[in-house]
Amino acid sequence: MELKIYNPTMDNALKHIDWNFEELKKEVTEKANMYKSLVYTDENIKEAKADRAALNKFSKALNDGKKDVKKMMLEPYSVFEDQVKELIAIVDEANANIDSQVKAYDQKKREEKLIKVEEIYYRTFASAEELKEILTFKRVFKESYLNVTTTLKSITNEMEHMRDSVRHDLEVINAETGEYQFEMKQKYIETLNITEALMVKQTYEENARRKAEYEARRKAELEERQAREKAEAEKLAEAGKKEPEQKQESVSQTVEEEAQEERTEENQEEKTHTIVIRVCGTGNQLNALGEFLTKNNIKYEQIQ
Repeated sequence: MELKIYNPTMDNALKHIDWNFEELKKEVTEKANMYKSLVYTDENIKEAKADRAALNKFSKALNDGKKDVKKMMLEPYSVFEDQVKELIAIVDEANANIDSQVKAYDQKKREEKLIKVEEIYYRTFASAEELKEILTFKRVFKESYLNVTTTLKSITNEMEHMRDSVRHDLEVINAETGEYQFEMKQKYIETLNITEALMVKQTYEENARRKAEYEARRKAELEERQAREKAEAEKLAEAGKKEPEQKQESVSQTVEEEAQEERTEENQEEKTHTIVIRVCGTGNQLNALGEFLTKNNIKYEQIQ
């Protein structure tokens, strides 16, 4: 089967369309230049409308001619296109029957190969049962294994390499005696990447170091604040002890001065005065004050 085009061919194909292009171009250009510079007045507006109609008519005639030529040129192509489509439909119908059988065959071969791949998996991991929980068939399997170009030997080599690599990596992790072995192993099971698993240890250790520094810093700040508060409390307590003593001395001095003033006034004029004072002092001091007042004939009374 071969497509052969007898007419047109490359030799007798229509190269161009012959028409009076140059003649019309010259005439149209002269007319257009005249109309472009023409000025119409109110008196000859009818002529303007007539000229416009003539130009529109000529433009339409050109466009209609173009369409006629296009239709004439495309008519044989349209017939040819429909004929080609008819042939393609016949071919596609036959090809669909073949295609369905080819696909069914390919699917059958893929299913047969899948069984062989499963056999390779179980044979490869027969001596590594402890790894099956990590390297399940679903995790190890690749769709490319079912391709015709992928050999069973290459699949076997790849699975064996994966088995040995994971076994070695787990031995490295199990050799770790630190407290983060579990986290490292979980990360490895998740990623099958020994580098990422080892990074887990570094990350946890770095976080632990930062936490210890943070807690030490907080402890130091707390101790410093407590020491400062204690010093301030002791300072206030010391100031509180001195203040009553100063008040007592001030009261005694004030009473003595007032008594002296009263005695002076009594000497100057035998006139008594009554004053109200509030005294703050110890029991002994208050007793001494009472004796002083009595000794100097000063009357006093206690106000509750």
